[in-house]
Order: sequence, then structure tokens, then C-alpha cells
Amino acid sequence: MQKSCKEIEELLVDYADEELWASESNEVAEHLAKCPHCRRKLQALQRSLELAGVIWEDGLAETEAIRIPVPEKARKFRWARYTAIAASILLVVTISIVWRVLVRPAEKELTFVEIERRIIEAGSAARLLAAADLLAKYPDAEPIVEKQYRYIVRTYPETPAAAEAKLRMLQ
Repeated sequence: MQKSCKEIEELLVDYADEELWASESNEVAEHLAKCPHCRRKLQALQRSLELAGVIWEDGLAETEAIRIPVPEKARKFRWARYTAIAASILLVVTISIVWRVLVRPAEKELTFVEIERRIIEAGSAARLLAAADLLAKYPDAEPIVEKQYRYIVRTYPETPAAAEAKLRMLQ
């Protein structure tokens, strides 16, 4: 009994791979000799298998040239995702800036009295430093000079004289 084209088509892959029993292989060969439709199917299958073999051996290098079109929906979804991520980042940055502005204590403006007090402190510290420098010329006054420098650093820490006193203590 001869097989139909549909039955032969199901066997073509195994026939091309030479995995059929001899009797089945003979039946397929006889059918192919008579049927041009099935021969074309077999030739197309063999070309596909050859191409797959080349790609496999070539380490898939040839697939870089193959461009598979991405459906329009997938492209829109990707851009929607990027837009959502960008919007989230922008929202976080905006919230953090607003938070810092609202939560950070306002810097205290200096009043005239405060400025005057700082000037007086700087002057006092500078006079004490000058006196300590004069005493430093005498070798016996070294402990007194050291105490004076510590006093300036402790009492007037924000002044230039305190910074100078720290440097002189290190020498």
C-alpha cells in the first residue's frame, strides 16, 4: 500500500537524517521519485538542515546579520518602561530636594551685635597670642606660653589666632 503525501512529509526529517528503517526509506524514495511536491519539500528541508549546520559550526557568528523585526507593541512597551523609570527617578530627586529645603534649618542671619562680638573676640585672641609670642622669647616662660596657647584655642576656637596657636603648640 502506498503512503499519501501527508504521511511521507511526516517521515521526511527522519529520511533526510537517514534514521528510517530500510523498508520505510525505500517507500519514501519511491514516493519521491514520483512526487515533485514532496521532492521540493525534501530539498527545502535539506537546505534548512545545511544552514542550521553551518550556523552551528560557525558558532552563531552568521546570526548577527539576521534582523528579526520586533512587533510595534513590544517597542512601545519598552519605551513605556523607560519612561516610567525616568519619571520615578525624577520624582525621587524632586522629593529629596524639597525635603532638604523644608527640613534643613534656615541659616541664622548674623546681627550687628553678633558681628561686633566676633570682632571683639578675634581682637582679644590676637592680643593674647601676641602677648604669648612675646613671652615665648624667654626660655623660663615656656609652660606659661603653652597654657596661654591652650586658653586661646579653648576660649576663641573660631578665630584666626586660635588656628595660629594650634600650629605653634605643634612646633
